[in-house]
Amino acid sequence: MRYIFVGGTVLMLACTWQLLAQQPAEVPEPLRPVMQRKLELAKALIEGLATENYDQIEQNAQALSLLSRESGWNVLVTEEYLKQGETFRRALASMREAAKEKNVDRAALGYVDMTIRCVECHKYVRKNKGNAVD
Repeated sequence: MRYIFVGGTVLMLACTWQLLAQQPAEVPEPLRPVMQRKLELAKALIEGLATENYDQIEQNAQALSLLSRESGWNVLVTEEYLKQGETFRRALASMREAAKEKNVDRAALGYVDMTIRCVECHKYVRKNKGNAVD
């Protein structure tokens, strides 16, 4: 039963990752390296989940959390955008904690939560482009 759950979760996450990887062509040049690195780390997290490599999950969740604090990540100057970043980092912290406990199911749920946070934040950014940092 556990393998079915993990397999189904990984399949769902892989489909979600493919949707996230389809970036619009209008990504501003300064954001491209940050977006590319974010996708690389998300892919490494999926790989860690699929192989139950807890060190890989923990390290990449930590790297993604640190990346989210870099100035290139912050494209809006609103209170809501800051809240979006905090909820994203909480999802990553949950993944790190689950990896430390060697709990792949909880880590997979953390990945789902992180993915939802990504999608919600991207929707928010597209809706509020007028507040973007130049």
